[in-house]
Amino acid sequence: MGQLAEKADALKQNAPSRPAKSSAFPEGLTQREVEVICLVASGRTDREIGEELFIRITTVGNHVSNILNNTGSANWAEAASFATRHGLDQ
Repeated sequence: MGQLAEKADALKQNAPSRPAKSSAFPEGLTQREVEVICLVASGRTDREIGEELFIRITTVGNHVSNILNNTGSANWAEAASFATRHGLDQ
């Protein structure tokens, strides 16, 4: 087991380090989350968002939950305000 640990350490030391991939969107939102938040900001319902993006309503709910968590928003209105403040609703 010791030889294996030594090999792993050697590989770690020789491996090129890469910077963490950063999101092009505020608060680390994904492209799909930005699409969803834009539709939320325009007043669409979960069902309408799902139909427009060809995703299930439960998936919309998951995206909205992630958006609320990532943006620190308590509800859709705050998420829509976040979108407007960050120029995502255009």
